[in-house]
Amino acid sequence: MFKPLFFYYKICAVVCACIFLLNACTFSADNHSSDITQDLSPDLKPLVILISIDGFKPEYLGRGLTPELLELANNGSIAKGLIPSFPSVTFPNHYSLVTGLYPDHHGLVNNSMKDLSIPEPFKLSSKTAVGNPNWWNEATPIWVTATRLGKKASILFWPGSEAPINGIQAQDWLVYDNGMSSQSRAKKLLEWLNRPSSSRADFATLYFSEVDSAGHQFGSNSPELNQSLKNVNEALRIFIAGIDRLGLRPLTTFVIVSDHGMTEVDSSNRIRIDQVLKEYPNLSYEWQGPTAAFNLVNENQNAVMTALAKQEHMTCWPKSKIPRAYHFGSHRRIPDIVCLAKLGWTISSQNYLIHIPGQHGFDPNPEDMHGIFIASGYKIKKTTLGLFENIDVYPLLCKLLQITPEKNDANPHLIAEVLK
Repeated sequence: MFKPLFFYYKICAVVCACIFLLNACTFSADNHSSDITQDLSPDLKPLVILISIDGFKPEYLGRGLTPELLELANNGSIAKGLIPSFPSVTFPNHYSLVTGLYPDHHGLVNNSMKDLSIPEPFKLSSKTAVGNPNWWNEATPIWVTATRLGKKASILFWPGSEAPINGIQAQDWLVYDNGMSSQSRAKKLLEWLNRPSSSRADFATLYFSEVDSAGHQFGSNSPELNQSLKNVNEALRIFIAGIDRLGLRPLTTFVIVSDHGMTEVDSSNRIRIDQVLKEYPNLSYEWQGPTAAFNLVNENQNAVMTALAKQEHMTCWPKSKIPRAYHFGSHRRIPDIVCLAKLGWTISSQNYLIHIPGQHGFDPNPEDMHGIFIASGYKIKKTTLGLFENIDVYPLLCKLLQITPEKNDANPHLIAEVLK
């Protein structure tokens, strides 16, 4: 897959590594500058790679199936867990990771949404909706900020990358292809990075979906889930080996995250919401699953809430009454009433009765909903961290890229805790 210039880059790799080592020897370990690039030659450009493994919960690391991840963790920083934003689903949390904003503030409040100002509803399956900037323009993802400042970005399948957000797209991006294997995704990003320093990315992302898919279809304790872990590990091995061959390893910082975890849901643990609310036929069912939501249309809110309160395996709120801890409830795209199932339960109607063995979207705080955080690279401490919110990853990424963060909700604690 590598271009004819590969041999040239291999020679450059040796030269770059020697320059890096000579500079490192003259750099005082007790006198670190706030400029994380000061010990690199001006001719060398650092690379920050953000990798998402969708649906990967911390417990998976203990199964012995992902040695590449463990090696990065053992030589860098690893967190006990990464707490997703509410709701704990894919698109809102991926956008929170790259904006430092809660979904209530960046506008991606679920994987499906309606907005009176946008004719077509937002659905993951709709390429036109996913590529419509009107859904994304209320926030500025890090690759847009970096591009504005003259840096380059290669964004592989990150939610939001298909839209020109505030008129800007990354240098490299692709329309999402769920059929592209994890290994093929790793190789595609390596192709994009196989360029002279002046034209390759400063910031890149890589997105793996198969762990989440296997968890949904077969459950988080299944042989199929374990095979997906092996597949992603092999893709990471290929990718890291490619980074080494391109001579980029001494310049690269890896930040590996997941958007949420996964938990088992028994087929009997279902709340038939259409039966609960059968006396209110005008309700519009907007979201179903662990987090469900409805628009009242012409129904009485108090009456609907009274009916919902009788169900012991879920809690429901008018959007304005959602607990403040969830940082959720003010955005116009959030339906009138939001319900949250207890862990291990799901909420669905007659039209949504397919059993899904593994699910997420629950309260972000239980361990099964946590994601992972691993950082590894030439400026990363070897340390173990506790739990923290995923929005806190954003200031760290900005610091690594030496760009000023956009307005955000994050706590910048990782800069001091993770960077040397």
